[in-house]
Amino acid sequence: MKEVFIKLQLVVLLVFVSVTILSCGSDGDESDDDSCVESTWYQDADEDGLGDPSVTLSACEQPSGYVSNSNDSDDSDDGSGSTVACNTTGEVEQSTNDEIEAMREAMVAFRASLSSTLLEEASVCLDDERFYLWHNTPANNGNRDGITYGDLSIAQLTSFKAMLQLFLSADGYQKVYEITELSEGWLNNIMSDVWDPDFYSIDMFGNPETSGSWGFQLDGHHCVINFLVHGDNVSIVPAFLGGEPASETYNGVAFDIFENERDLALNLYNGFSADENTKAVTTSSSRDLEVGPADMNGDPDPYIGTYDYSGFETGLKYTDMSDATKANLILVMKEYVYNLSDTFADVWWDDIITNIDDTYFVWIDNVDAPTATSQFYYRIYNPYLWAEFNTEDVTGANSNNIDDWNHVHSITRIPNNPSTDNGGDYGLFAYIINEVKMVQKLYLSIMLWQIIIN
Repeated sequence: MKEVFIKLQLVVLLVFVSVTILSCGSDGDESDDDSCVESTWYQDADEDGLGDPSVTLSACEQPSGYVSNSNDSDDSDDGSGSTVACNTTGEVEQSTNDEIEAMREAMVAFRASLSSTLLEEASVCLDDERFYLWHNTPANNGNRDGITYGDLSIAQLTSFKAMLQLFLSADGYQKVYEITELSEGWLNNIMSDVWDPDFYSIDMFGNPETSGSWGFQLDGHHCVINFLVHGDNVSIVPAFLGGEPASETYNGVAFDIFENERDLALNLYNGFSADENTKAVTTSSSRDLEVGPADMNGDPDPYIGTYDYSGFETGLKYTDMSDATKANLILVMKEYVYNLSDTFADVWWDDIITNIDDTYFVWIDNVDAPTATSQFYYRIYNPYLWAEFNTEDVTGANSNNIDDWNHVHSITRIPNNPSTDNGGDYGLFAYIINEVKMVQKLYLSIMLWQIIIN
């Protein structure tokens, strides 16, 4: 009888711990649950995603510099590029696709051009948390991981940009160029210690020499793109693109970064019928991005993993649009998708069109007749495309130099994550995040069942 009583106590305790752990943010919720039971976290001093079993902390939330596993045998060696350290679950063999092979060769060449110090600083495993610690605050105080444009020689930077052009369409690369060099260069004249093209950073994930799963991240003030190759699949989401100014002239070169995203959307808006306008348009001065960057340096992307987008099935639905409005919306959507090179954008677009009837459009402004020089916001939600565009207020330093409409933020994601076969946000990395959660739940269930049957 005593044995049964003890087992029952263990069952009750395990159920309590299981429920508590799964309720403490396992699905990305930011709840303040006072009943959360502390977990053991292991120091990850070398940032290779593996924890030191001899250095631990107990906390409900994951502390900075700590991970949940204790698998590191040497926490002073991150094993950058090591096939042993980067044997990430879910990796696949290298693709035989010619375009992907060209991307791989370009990455291998860029890595080979780096000194051992730079290569080590920039390289981590595919499932390292650095993949989702991006943000859009200025990078003036070295608050990015990896290496920066300023660390590279002209030849190395040229090599990196050549690789970018393999992943991006001509229009996509032009936007990156205008953001990181022209707009940021213009800002550099305002405050050189805060904004500088040299501050944009590069992180590399996985090993393209030994695996078909690898990626890199371009991270900086107004441009963050997550590039990932996984077998035959290529993705560039999440992609945060912005500009302050978005339209100006720098060193004699005129630029208008979001001309198409702005003008095509205005054309869509101006073509609405009265009924479409009623369903799509909200008048408000609040226009913040719904799923944009993290607020501060060091904060993880709040929308990784299984973030629930179902609450955004609002506004004007595709099936309620006229044929002309549908055609105008398609043009706006393609402007975001085809920042990726055409071959892989076509694959992404096929997923979008398959689900086109489940597309919703929302527009927010506080004027009667929005124009290219007024502030407005719009978003598109499709199970395979999330696109937001907002004209922000200018920062304090530019209050006398830039009009509010000339500060733009945009974000592109794949919300149906990771059920798409062609990769959602963070591609394989998102898959790993969700697999870890599933394994944790399964493990707890097995433990509970074993106690009950024994």
